[in-house]
Amino acid sequence: MSDPNRPYDADYGEQPPPAYPPPAQTPGVPTQPVGQPPADARAQPVTTGTENPRLGLEVGRYWAGALATMLVAALIGLAASFILEEVLGLDVQPQADLLGTGSDTMAWVVAGALFALLAAIVLYLLVLSTPRPRSFFGWVVALATVILAAVPFAGRADLVPAILAAVVWIIIGSAVYSLLTGTLSRTVVQRT
Repeated sequence: MSDPNRPYDADYGEQPPPAYPPPAQTPGVPTQPVGQPPADARAQPVTTGTENPRLGLEVGRYWAGALATMLVAALIGLAASFILEEVLGLDVQPQADLLGTGSDTMAWVVAGALFALLAAIVLYLLVLSTPRPRSFFGWVVALATVILAAVPFAGRADLVPAILAAVVWIIIGSAVYSLLTGTLSRTVVQRT
């Protein structure tokens, strides 16, 4: 047992005496042990504060937003093809007819919808696996849009139809990014 009149000695590993008088404490609030961080600070993973590695999605609402994004992207392809070709009489570089519809307009509709679907799948996987899904998703969509906008210029394409096709892809890519990130902000949740 230590002598209360003896001064404390740090060389022997003794702790300093408690503060006297003890600080006032609110009833019902537990005391924090000296030298230890708060309990909730110990439980948190080390992050920069801008990401949370435990993100999840409200799956039903997310995929409803993804389907609505697919509809918008398909309608952008339809509107662009119809307005540019039928109303203004301009030629637009046709897209690959993936479903064999035989129509340039339907090829744009299918291309826009498939782009949105693939982007929604990529975003879903990024949310489940990466610490900053929105940043990675922005880069993926931007690079995919640049590639798709550059494809019409490959080969011996006419310049004006290639430029119009590139503009349509840029509009589709911008719409898909903004709609899916908006959907993400409304459907992301923290996993417990």
